[in-house]
Amino acid sequence: MSEDLSDLHDRLRILEDKEAIRTLLATIARATDRYDGALLASAIHADAAMDMGGKEMTGRAFAAAIKPPAAARPGRMHILGNERIDVDGDTARSESYLVSCQDVLADGVRKTRIRAGRYLDRFERRDGTWKLAARTMIDEWARIDPVGEAIDIGGHSGKPAPEDISYQL
Repeated sequence: MSEDLSDLHDRLRILEDKEAIRTLLATIARATDRYDGALLASAIHADAAMDMGGKEMTGRAFAAAIKPPAAARPGRMHILGNERIDVDGDTARSESYLVSCQDVLADGVRKTRIRAGRYLDRFERRDGTWKLAARTMIDEWARIDPVGEAIDIGGHSGKPAPEDISYQL
């Protein structure tokens, strides 16, 4: 019976660890989309090795670089899926698929930037807390398309932190 409880405890711990890492993946995407450097820093170790498609920096530098644009722009979002997470004690590795969509101005013309790829991540639990310790961004494809017609969006549009309505929830 005690072996069964021990096994159950181990399996429950792995499930809790995986859920903590899924939450971190969503937090990092949210912080990036809302230009929330403080939230981003809370999810990434300061000494994390970040390779964002050939641009390498520390977690601290990555979080510090997240700043809202000078002129307000329509929203952007990172959509994550197909997360595979493997936990081994206080270390975990994951692969997540992503699609990033962003409204951009290129030469004064409104365009949509779409980037698809994968994040290869390593997470570490330090002092009882999981955070991202390393990320490599793998690009699969990307493109920029002109906006043929823009549709007026409703009364609640995405905004940088802390003005976004989600910060009131």
